[in-house]
Amino acid sequence: MSKGGGSKEKTVVQSTSSAPWEEQQEFLKTGFQSAQDIFDSDNPQYYDGQTTVDYSPETNTALNMTRDRALAGSPIQSTGAEQYQNTLNGDFLSGNPFFEGAFNAQVRPMVNQYMNQTAPGIDSQFNGANRMGSNAYAQTRNTADETFANALTDTAGKLAYQNYGLERGLQNAAINNSGAFASNDYLDAQRLAGVGAARESEQQSQLTDDVNRWNFDQSRDQNKLANYMGVVSGGYGTQGSSSQPVFSNTAANFLGGGAAGAGVGNMISPGGGGAAWGAGLGGLVGLLG
Repeated sequence: MSKGGGSKEKTVVQSTSSAPWEEQQEFLKTGFQSAQDIFDSDNPQYYDGQTTVDYSPETNTALNMTRDRALAGSPIQSTGAEQYQNTLNGDFLSGNPFFEGAFNAQVRPMVNQYMNQTAPGIDSQFNGANRMGSNAYAQTRNTADETFANALTDTAGKLAYQNYGLERGLQNAAINNSGAFASNDYLDAQRLAGVGAARESEQQSQLTDDVNRWNFDQSRDQNKLANYMGVVSGGYGTQGSSSQPVFSNTAANFLGGGAAGAGVGNMISPGGGGAAWGAGLGGLVGLLG
């Protein structure tokens, strides 16, 4: 603060307050009370029903079929494993129960030709020459018999080799395909499981719809309140205060106060004395102000 006739500073505090619109206040009270009621209630609650669907009868049956098949194994798979082991052991390198029948069918024309043509022709030839018991006859028959026997042996060997090779090829192919073939046992169970899965999916969709409706009802009051408060609210009113300095001139206040005081003194005492003491008093008030 300056001395003499300088300016004097003082702080003036101004307080402001604004309340909600009077017509709005009752609605705000209703909204706040509703919020309190919702807070005090037991909502929201968790869905009190089952939230997953049970296996359908088809799925249960398919699962049981799959379990039983997996526990029991496949007889085809077992047979394939047995055949594979026999192959490793060389069990099919000898012996063929069907060989004899196939061999007889193959060599029957050869036997008939030898017995009905070749051998009788030799006998007839040497008999006509009266040499049936000769060494030449014996050598000729032995050569013919040996040739015939060799033909039978060669035929048997070729037939056995071809038949055995074909059979072993079929057996090896069956062994290689036994795993894939055995897996066919699961096809019925898998298709039945597909039927069960389709029904369970539909049941789950219906259950999901029920849960969604439940959840909607659980949040209905909160959503309504939020929409309500969004409409009726706005500014709820504010309160605050502000301070600002006020400057005054001491000399001017003294002179102004003195003039005012003199006027008051004249009204009280029309003589000159009244003006004098009124001016002094007014100046003092102006100075303090």
